Amino acid sequence: MKNRIKGLTTLLTLCAAMLPAGFITAQNYDFGTEWEAQYSHSIVKGTEISISEELRFKQLSTRFTKTETTLALAQSLFRRSLKPHGIRIKLGASYAFIYRYNSKHYYEDQHRLNLNLNLTKKLGNWSIGYRLRLQTTFRNETIGDYKYNPQLYLRNRIGVSYTIPDKPWKFSLTEECFQRLNHPSKKIIDEFRTVATATYQIDRHNSISLQLKAATEIQVKNPDRFFALGFAYEFD
Repeated sequence: MKNRIKGLTTLLTLCAAMLPAGFITAQNYDFGTEWEAQYSHSIVKGTEISISEELRFKQLSTRFTKTETTLALAQSLFRRSLKPHGIRIKLGASYAFIYRYNSKHYYEDQHRLNLNLNLTKKLGNWSIGYRLRLQTTFRNETIGDYKYNPQLYLRNRIGVSYTIPDKPWKFSLTEECFQRLNHPSKKIIDEFRTVATATYQIDRHNSISLQLKAATEIQVKNPDRFFALGFAYEFD
């Protein structure tokens, strides 16, 4: 019991250390909810395919702002040689169809391609992870005029998680930054995103998660600060 309490105390301390990056001064505030369901299936050992559906709401969760349907494929690399060291490397790609309410106040469809590299290291009941994502979003030119299309971002995310021994609970905290790569004027980091998650493993094939997210824009005109309560269900 003492070890569990110590582990949770350490996690809360890390939360306190990482959260300030997501609370940089901003001008506009909003709160919303996010709902997600994901199904994954192992094709062969080390190769996994998944499909997910996500709904997002803003303006105190009264306005529908986005739906995103994603098909993803991930492959574990050097699985046998790295497993004894508690290390896991995954290379993945995904396509997403997005229907969203944009900053110009109309709905548009978008197409997004992602390339991901995930590295995870287990340390007992703890796990440290890093994800590098190259994100390309193509927008519909027939219904909008854009300064640059597609949008190209590099996303860096680092996180830590803790699994309670002999319990179905897992807690995690991640911090992510978004860096513009092809903006015509400034190639800058323009957003930080902090996410705290509690996951309950119902059984071997089903889990549910509760998330708290704080997203803060920086180095842009009229920056937004957005908070969201998220619910997710995953099954395989």
